[in-house]
Amino acid sequence: MKQLLLRSASSPAPALLIFCNGWAMTRAAIEHLALPPGYDLLLVEDYRSQDFSFDFSPYTHVDLLAWSMGVWAATLLHLQGQLPPLSKAIAIAGTPYPRHDDWGIPCAIFDATRDNLREENRERFNRRMCGGKRLRHLFDSLKTRSTEELITELSYVGSQPLFASEQGRTPWTHAIIPIKDRIIPAANQLAWWQTTDVAITTLPEADHYPFGAYSHWEQLLSPDTLPHE
Repeated sequence: MKQLLLRSASSPAPALLIFCNGWAMTRAAIEHLALPPGYDLLLVEDYRSQDFSFDFSPYTHVDLLAWSMGVWAATLLHLQGQLPPLSKAIAIAGTPYPRHDDWGIPCAIFDATRDNLREENRERFNRRMCGGKRLRHLFDSLKTRSTEELITELSYVGSQPLFASEQGRTPWTHAIIPIKDRIIPAANQLAWWQTTDVAITTLPEADHYPFGAYSHWEQLLSPDTLPHE
């Protein structure tokens, strides 16, 4: 896993926001979001391995947001003891089960994406991911990672053993579900999170990539205040 620390000042802030990005993504997915005062941002992405190393000791307050396949990655890091105590842990458009007929991307669709992704059909997938070409900066950024790299990442995640259901329930405190998600069916997301005790917010007009509707991380850290069903 790649880690990139984005500081709000020259020295560490007292608080840290960890963001586990989605499959195939770059920092362009979230670089428009303004950090809350007193926060640094740790961006985690590229799940072709489980390598992870970060010193959390400068921070007295840590929040976690994870999107899409990043929910799986964050669950893994938590179960490995790699994450510090968390004040909030919010899953967005994902579950700890990226390849799952009931709780994630149906297995046949996951496998077909892995086996059939090619340069010539990546644009169609990118449109589904972004909700069309309206998010031009994100659409263009998806082209910066090679198709071979993305297939390797998807293959690695899909080959990992499933978490036991009690493991998948931690460390999450809240789930945000975009109802118009065309990547991980909203019904499957709901089916998983309704087996847990986490608070659930559904976004009736949101696609799999919901971040274009927001300008500040604080909006996503307070999911109860988002327009929802």
